[in-house]
Amino acid sequence: MSATGRASLAFFAGTWALLAAFRAHAPLHLDTARDLLIARDCALGLHCPGAGPRSSFGGLLQGATWPRLLELREQFGWSLAALEHAADLLLACAAAVVPLVARRIGAPANALTWALWFPATLWTIGYPRLWNPTPWPLALVLTFLALLQAARSGSAVVFGLAAGSLALAVDVHVAAAVMVPLAIAVAAAGARRPVVALPLAAGVFVGALAWLSPGAFAENRATLAPYAAALLAGAGLAVAVGLIARRWFVGDGDRRARLVAVVACAYGSVALALLSLITGHGLDPRYFAPIATPAAIVLGMRGSSLLGPRWRVALLVAVAAGHIALWAVQRVVDRQFRLIEAEAVAAELYGRGLAFGDLYRHVRGPRAFDLVGTLAALEPNDGRTAGRDGLDWLIVRAPRAALPSPVPDAWQVVELGDSHVAVIVAAAPTVAIEPVEVCGDGDCTRVAVDVDRFAQGPGMQWSARAHAGLVGLPGRFAGASAVTYRLARRTDAPSRHIVVFPDDCGRWQVDGERGDVVAFTVAPRRRCRWWLPPFAEVDVRDLALSSLVASAGADSPQ
Repeated sequence: MSATGRASLAFFAGTWALLAAFRAHAPLHLDTARDLLIARDCALGLHCPGAGPRSSFGGLLQGATWPRLLELREQFGWSLAALEHAADLLLACAAAVVPLVARRIGAPANALTWALWFPATLWTIGYPRLWNPTPWPLALVLTFLALLQAARSGSAVVFGLAAGSLALAVDVHVAAAVMVPLAIAVAAAGARRPVVALPLAAGVFVGALAWLSPGAFAENRATLAPYAAALLAGAGLAVAVGLIARRWFVGDGDRRARLVAVVACAYGSVALALLSLITGHGLDPRYFAPIATPAAIVLGMRGSSLLGPRWRVALLVAVAAGHIALWAVQRVVDRQFRLIEAEAVAAELYGRGLAFGDLYRHVRGPRAFDLVGTLAALEPNDGRTAGRDGLDWLIVRAPRAALPSPVPDAWQVVELGDSHVAVIVAAAPTVAIEPVEVCGDGDCTRVAVDVDRFAQGPGMQWSARAHAGLVGLPGRFAGASAVTYRLARRTDAPSRHIVVFPDDCGRWQVDGERGDVVAFTVAPRRRCRWWLPPFAEVDVRDLALSSLVASAGADSPQ
């Protein structure tokens, strides 16, 4: 076996071993729930437009590659744990390709290269979350493999392959489109016959996008139509830059490919940063995923000449130890539900004959908003309807050691497979969430607690269940310094105290309980979801329940 082959095997084995043995489980996340619902639509034949969810990246639709992978889970009945293993396998396959990319520029693919690539890749795709960027590294690594080989050979056919790989990367996540001008410039500069390579690559790129995701392609084309002149001007500028740079694309293939890798790092850093500022989305780490591979290879090549073997091994050990530490901290410190644990909770709730409509508006506990969206994606497809009993469901993840002995009869304890359990406590609510009055900076309105009808894509209304929210609030109160929720309370019911859990909105405050009204105040943050306050009702005489909510991070009962 060649040195490159041995390096590929080592990269694959090391990545797979770390991820398989020390898997930091994916947390609950609304994007994951939304994608699972889109995949379910396709698997059940309800609606499958060949498109993914709507992105925050210019409002463009993501491609269908990730939902299609999730659709396999629906069709074959895989558990969410199996989905995590599949995601890890894709990442290990991406790692195996990195040495092949390094070989294209004559760079070593050693422990230092892997130690740079592995954490950068995990960081930029938001590991351990399962969402659109999860399969991105493999598509991006294949793109650079083909692009660097095209720069070496100058072959129009290889540039066509690079265009197809880039189309796959864009289909996985639209942020990869920022690399299109670079690819155009490289084709103009490095192709033996640009007049053939450029039209061929353009045709392959557009055709692959239309074939992979026809729904996303059609809508994104309409979205970008008003900017067609600017886009064509940008493509023309990239061609001009490439033609001017042809004089630098002389010499051996290693030199040309190395030049492309270095330019990709510089261009990607600047272009991605500027694009995030232009779109107003902020400098999100995932925007830099397209340059993780060339940056790791270029820096690894430079570092190999500066660091001795012992330092390179030490860095590798530090990266592996850091990953294991992340796994250990999540298991010991993080109290939120994992995605794989939601299946056990869903089995218990839906096993009682409940429907999603019985849970929407009625789930209480820490990060209930994320749990509700995930439960929507896990509802059995058996035609069940809501309207059973109107109970509230307090759902808490707690250490098994925190359970009282004996466990109260009203509690349902669900085993989660480690030292934690899910505790489900049903109770008739005294606080009504309809109607809800919301005030921000003196402006008050009454809103309905309903599924926000923000369509993820053409006809994708069902996926909005993952982003169920208070309709109309995001635009109305997003700029408010503080927001107050007022919920009605039954005066004929036994009084209970209110506890609140922390969430992405910051620290919720209970302003007071005045007769038939309970008021909550919060200062919204950027990632704050417009939903109900994360509260629960607790009888302070119930010491077991008070201890349970305190162990889950709630304020002390008032």
